[in-house]
Amino acid sequence: MQQFSDITITIFTPTYNRAKFLPKLFSSISQQVQPGTGAEWLVIDDGSTDNTSQVLEELRKERPDLVRYVRFVNGGKHRAINRAAKLARGRWIMIIDSDDLLSDGAFASVTKHTLAVEENERIGILRALKQFPELAVENIFKVPENPCTHADWLAAQAAFDSAEVIRTSVLARYPFPEFEGERFMAEGWLWHSIEKTHLTQYVNKHWIVCFYQEEGLSASSQRIRANSPRSTRAVYAAMLGSPLPWHLYIKAVINWWRYHFHATAQGDSKVGWSWLSLWAAVPGWIIYLRDKDALK
Repeated sequence: MQQFSDITITIFTPTYNRAKFLPKLFSSISQQVQPGTGAEWLVIDDGSTDNTSQVLEELRKERPDLVRYVRFVNGGKHRAINRAAKLARGRWIMIIDSDDLLSDGAFASVTKHTLAVEENERIGILRALKQFPELAVENIFKVPENPCTHADWLAAQAAFDSAEVIRTSVLARYPFPEFEGERFMAEGWLWHSIEKTHLTQYVNKHWIVCFYQEEGLSASSQRIRANSPRSTRAVYAAMLGSPLPWHLYIKAVINWWRYHFHATAQGDSKVGWSWLSLWAAVPGWIIYLRDKDALK
């Protein structure tokens, strides 16, 4: 069995009530990650109420060299990522959701690209492509230079859902804020925080095959964000700390006010705004009112 010091890649999966998907994900990983090839599959069970624990135990018995799982009280994906940064044995963490699959050849590609940038401490993230069989969408990165910052990417093209591999030490440096009673924070907070000190290397290869579930986070995004307004407001605050193009800056500051009103309605009277952003309060208030009507 490989020693902890031999592990380079931690493939990390946060999961909540997705037991039926885990065997397929495990199969896509175990077929590519043979014993002794420098990887582990770390699964954090975020308080599932289905048979996730039993399924993971059976998978662990099948590949004890590969599978690790830990169970916590339900707290949301961002808290699971915080915990993964502390628990991971690999120098790099690849995040893959429980209802997705590892693309054919992805592990070899991840290994190749992490080794290529291992000594370049300025690079904190490798960002590759996700494949969407159900949507027939084909994305490609068009960045001004490579590596570059997350904001540079946003300035070059409309962002799309991508696959990330993060240097573990960098992930540990930027833990998500955790607000009591809130169980969602968009990963954009992390990308905008990391870019303050590190660059992203863009890889035009498919690393993950992605399937969106009707009951998933993406399907109910508006309600989930409104139920975690302080977390969502923090995401837009992080965006406003980046050198965004003007149209994205305007969108971010209006949305900051939108979720500020949501947070205030839930008893959080924190100010945190500047006089320069007061112009955005009115459109933010209007969108907040629309949210209230839509979420009734």
